[in-house]
Amino acid sequence: MKRLTLFKKILLAMLLISLLPLLVSSLLLSVNLGNTREKLAARIAATADQEASESLRLKAEQVADNITDFLATCEGDLKLLAALPRDPRTLKAFYDSRRGEVWHRLMTPTGPGEIREWFPRYASLSIVDRSGQETFAIQEGRILPRGELRDVSLPANTEFKSEEYFLKTRSLKPGEIYVSRLTGFHVSKQEQLSGALDPESAVHGKEYRGVIRFATPMTDSRGKFAGIVVLSLDHRHLMEFSQHILPGKNATTVFPSYQSGNYAFLFDDEGWIITHPKFWDIRGLDRDGKLIPPYTAASSKEDVATGRIPYNLDHAGFVHPNYPVVANLVREKKSGHVDITNVGGATKVMAFAPILYRTGEYERSGIFGGVTIGFQTDQFREAARTSVTLINRQLQEHITTSAFIVALTSLLVVFCAWLLSRGITRPLAVLTDRARQLAAGETGNRVDVASSDEVGELAESFNRMAGELEQRKNNLLRTLGELRTERNFKESVLDSISSAILTLSPDGTLTSINGTGRRFLGTAGEIGAHHRDVFRQWGDMPNRIERVLGGEKAYGREPLTMDQDGRTHYFEIGFFPIYEHATGGITVTMRDETEKEELREEMTRMDRLASLGKLSAGIAHEVRNPLTGISLLLDDLHDRTGLDADSKSLMGKALAEIERVERLIAALLNFASPPKARFVEGDLNQVLQDTFLLLKRECERQKVELSFLPARLPSFPFDGEKIKQSLLNIVKNALEAMPDGGQIGVRTGLQEGMAVITVADSGPGIPEADLPLIFEPFFTRKGAGTGLGLSITQRIVEEHHGRISVESTAGKGTRFTILLPLEPVV
Repeated sequence: MKRLTLFKKILLAMLLISLLPLLVSSLLLSVNLGNTREKLAARIAATADQEASESLRLKAEQVADNITDFLATCEGDLKLLAALPRDPRTLKAFYDSRRGEVWHRLMTPTGPGEIREWFPRYASLSIVDRSGQETFAIQEGRILPRGELRDVSLPANTEFKSEEYFLKTRSLKPGEIYVSRLTGFHVSKQEQLSGALDPESAVHGKEYRGVIRFATPMTDSRGKFAGIVVLSLDHRHLMEFSQHILPGKNATTVFPSYQSGNYAFLFDDEGWIITHPKFWDIRGLDRDGKLIPPYTAASSKEDVATGRIPYNLDHAGFVHPNYPVVANLVREKKSGHVDITNVGGATKVMAFAPILYRTGEYERSGIFGGVTIGFQTDQFREAARTSVTLINRQLQEHITTSAFIVALTSLLVVFCAWLLSRGITRPLAVLTDRARQLAAGETGNRVDVASSDEVGELAESFNRMAGELEQRKNNLLRTLGELRTERNFKESVLDSISSAILTLSPDGTLTSINGTGRRFLGTAGEIGAHHRDVFRQWGDMPNRIERVLGGEKAYGREPLTMDQDGRTHYFEIGFFPIYEHATGGITVTMRDETEKEELREEMTRMDRLASLGKLSAGIAHEVRNPLTGISLLLDDLHDRTGLDADSKSLMGKALAEIERVERLIAALLNFASPPKARFVEGDLNQVLQDTFLLLKRECERQKVELSFLPARLPSFPFDGEKIKQSLLNIVKNALEAMPDGGQIGVRTGLQEGMAVITVADSGPGIPEADLPLIFEPFFTRKGAGTGLGLSITQRIVEEHHGRISVESTAGKGTRFTILLPLEPVV
C-alpha cells in the first residue's frame, strides 16, 4: 500500500472542510449588521445632540429676554425715584418696596442647607447734589447718617475707589440714564473656597458683592443741573437668572456643579464674566479700585493658584478657541451653540444668546452681554445609548441563533476531519508541547516520534535543535555568572573608595557614580542628569568640566574650595579621559580634604602657640630676675631720707610701672604653663552666680546693668575656677568697652547634649576685620591690655572639649557663645 505523505493528508483534510463558506457568510452578515448598528446609533446621537442643543439655545434666549425685561424694570424704578419727593420717609418706603427673592445656601446646625429670602433689589439708593456730595443715602436697608455720606465727584471717594458714575451722569441730558458695568471687589479662590474642595461645597466662603449703577440727572425749576439720583442693583439678583439653571433636566438647583460642566453664566458686552459658580472668574477690582487683568496664557502660576484670574471670553482662546467666537457672535446679536471645554476639563455643548440692551455704557454695542448654558455632551446621548442597547440585544439574539446552526454543522465536519487528521494531529501535538517546554527553558526534553514521514524528520530536526540550545544555554549561564561576579566586584571596589568617582559622556551627561559620589552630591547625582544640574551648587565646577570636555583645559588634579553650610570645604578634584582623546567622555574624581586641611591649620596654630608659650616663658624668666633687683633698689632709694618730693614721686611711678610689668610677666607665665584643669561635677549656674558677685560692685560703679537668666541644667564635670576665669575675662572686656554704661546679659541653656553660656553686651561691637584675630595671643586694641584674656578663655574652653564663638555687629553689641559637653569626652 502506498504511504500517504503529510502533504496529501493535509490536502485531503482541506477538501473535507466545507464549513468555510458558511462561516464566511455568517461573518459578513454580522459585520453588516454591526455597521448598520453603528450608523443608526450615530444618527440617533446626532438627532439627540441637535434637539438638546436647540433646547438649550431656546432656554438661553428666554433667560436673555427675562434679563432685558429686568433691566427695563430697573430703569422704570429709577425714573419713578427721580419723580418722588426727596423726604426720607418716601424714599425709604420706595427702597423697601423693591424686593426680590434670592435662593441661596447657608450653614445650619445640622449641616449645609438652603433658604429663599426676599432681599432689597438695590444695594443702595442715593441722592447727590450738583457738586457731587451725597445728601441722602440708603445702603443695605440703612439710612446713612450725615457723617457717612460721600463726595462722589472724586472717583477715589466712591465705594469701589474708581467709579465715575457722577461725572458721566452729569453730562447727560434730562431724562437720559447712565448704566454702569458690573463693579465690585474681586473675590479670590481661597476666599470663596475657604478650605472647601470645590465651589459646590464652599458654604462658608466669601460671596461676590458687586453692583450695577443706574443714574439719571436731576434739574431745578429753571431746568439747570441740580444733581443725580442713583440706584445700585444688587449683583445677587442678577445671579438669580443663571445660578439655578440645571441643564438637561426640568428642574432647578440652589447652586450648580462646576465640575459637571452643567451650569449657566452671564458675560457683559466686553467679554467679562459677570455671573458664575466660581466667583473668582467674575470681573472685579483690587482693593485700590484697579481692574484685575483677565486670565490669559501668560498669567503667572501664583495668580492661577490664588484665583486672581477673572475670566474674559475675548482672552480665553487658549482654553478653547470657541470662547472668543461666542463673544463675537453675541456682539453680532446672534444666538446658537458650540462645542467647548472649560478650565475644569469638562467637554460640553454651550448654547448662547445676546441680552439686547442699549442704555448707558451699553449703547455702543447694543447688548448688555450674553447668556451661556453648558451641558455635558455625554449626557445628551442617553436616548441614543438606549436605542443602541436595544439594537445590540436584537443583534446578539441573531448571532446566538446563527452560532447554534454553525456549531451543529461544525460538529459534523469536525467529526469527519478528526477521522482523517488523527494521524497528523497526534505527533504534531507532541511536537507542539515539546516546543512550548523548550520556549519555557526546559531544553532537556526530546520528541519521540516513530513515523518516517515529514513529521518524523521534523521531530529529529527539533531534537537536534533542542540539544544545541541546551548547550548554548549552559555556556551563556556560565558566562553571565562570571560577568555578574566581575560587575559586583567592581561595584564593591568603587563603593569602598573614599573618593567620589563619576563618569560623564562627551555631551556632559552623568553615566555612572559610586557610593561616595552619591553621598557628596545627594539627590542631584542622578544617572542621566547633565553635569550643570549635578554640580549646580558646586561653584565654578560646571565651567571647569565644560573646558575639559571642550579640550580647553588639561587633564589632571587640582584643588577646589567650597563654602557649604557656613563652613569652608576643601576638595581635590581630578579629570581623566576615557579612551583616547576622551572619545568615551571623562572620569571625574573628588576627594574631601576638609578634615586634613583643618587638622593642618590646627597643628600650625598649636605649633605657633607652643612656640609662643616657650618664648614667653623664657622671656618672663629672664626679665623677672633683673626686674626684681631693680624694684628692690628703687624701693630702697624711695625710703631714704633726704630725697626731694619730685624724686620720690618719680620713683613711686617707676615702682608702679615695674609692678605692671610684673603682672604682665605673671600673665605670660600663666599662659605659657597653665595649671591642669580639675574636673569636678557641679552646678554651672551656681558657679556663674558666684562670679557675678565679684563683678556686681564694679558694674554698679560703671552704671552697667548685669542680668543673669539661668536655665535648668543637670550637674556635669567641669573646672569651676577656670570657667569662672573665662567668664571674668569676657565680662571685663565688655565693661572696658562700655565706659558710659550699658547692659550685659548672661544666660544658660541646653543644645544637643551640651551646656550653653551666652554673654551679650550692648557695647560698640568689634570691627569686622578684628573678629578673626580676637582669640590670638597678645592681640588687643587697648593700650594697657595684655591681649591674653580671650586666648586664655579659648584655651580653657578647648580644655573642656567645648567650643567658643563670637557674633558682633557694629553699634549693636557683641555676643559670645560657649558650649560645654555634659558628658566627659574620652
